[in-house]
Amino acid sequence: MSYEAHPFMNRLTVLLIFASLCFGLPASANEQDVTDRRDRFQLWNNCEPMELVVENLSDDAAKIGLTRETILTTVRSRLRAARLYSDQRQTGYLYVNIHVVGQSHHISIEYRKWVMDFTSAEKFLATTWDISGTGTHVQSANGQSSSFILSHVSRKMDKFIDEYLRVNTLACKP
Repeated sequence: MSYEAHPFMNRLTVLLIFASLCFGLPASANEQDVTDRRDRFQLWNNCEPMELVVENLSDDAAKIGLTRETILTTVRSRLRAARLYSDQRQTGYLYVNIHVVGQSHHISIEYRKWVMDFTSAEKFLATTWDISGTGTHVQSANGQSSSFILSHVSRKMDKFIDEYLRVNTLACKP
């Protein structure tokens, strides 16, 4: 007995494919699964708090009033508000590096955690998520322009925390 597709089923299949393309739905469950797995690899940590590492600054940063302490305070307060900060040794940490040269700056925020290479069975700390940006700042009459850079750091921290909490939603519930 041969099987012939019913014309209604052919139209339904075409309609479902069209709807998934129009409305941004994944064409298959596998696409969503890959996205979920990638997100979990990058940011899943069972909602564990993290340490904070802020790199030392250049002399040009000091000239505009940007200090390591102000960066630590800015980032730490964001992490504390989300209940994600710990000053104890943790399995993951946030690495912040701000490089200032003249009127230019580069901000890099990286989430680093232990990952395992299954081929070698070695475990290492690796950057699994990052956000960065480059820009310029204008010095004010008193040479200060660190607030401009700190506002960019705050926005990047908001993006990180939003993504981290989205991936760790179930684990972060009280």
